[in-house]
Amino acid sequence: MFKKAMLNDIPFIMGTINFAKDNLKRMEIDQWQSGYPNESTIKADIEAGHSYLYYENNEVVAVLALLFGEDPLYHVIEEGQWLTNQRYVSIHRVAVVEGHLGKGVMGRVFNLTEQIAQDHDCHSTRVDTHPDNKSMQRALEKADFKYCGHVFIANGDLRYAYEKVFPTK
Repeated sequence: MFKKAMLNDIPFIMGTINFAKDNLKRMEIDQWQSGYPNESTIKADIEAGHSYLYYENNEVVAVLALLFGEDPLYHVIEEGQWLTNQRYVSIHRVAVVEGHLGKGVMGRVFNLTEQIAQDHDCHSTRVDTHPDNKSMQRALEKADFKYCGHVFIANGDLRYAYEKVFPTK
């Protein structure tokens, strides 16, 4: 289940983000290594209503941001195209809590996101990841996301862009 994060969740969320940063660094992936996301990013997510905690068995096992509708990051896609032009949900700043890696958490997060997105009249999910983040790419492909091209984040870094279109009800 997803629960909206509150300001008092920031220390836990940052601990999870920092654990993910350390893992990325160990894998020599230059993602999240220059200070982003930081506490002010997470605070802004919470204040905008975008920050969520993902629970299994009454325990938080992942943190993420969900943006329903237009995401400025995805206005321009290069060397490809999005699968749909309909309303979508974007997943950002997703990280699995220490002790829960390698247990299929990301797949379950993607499934629940799809269910919630459909309740918000969204027709697909979009997400991006670092070109070297092979584990996230595998998780996306396993969850039936399709590679669509690439986007550039605010600092100019390239990210691989993926989308999953939901089946029509």
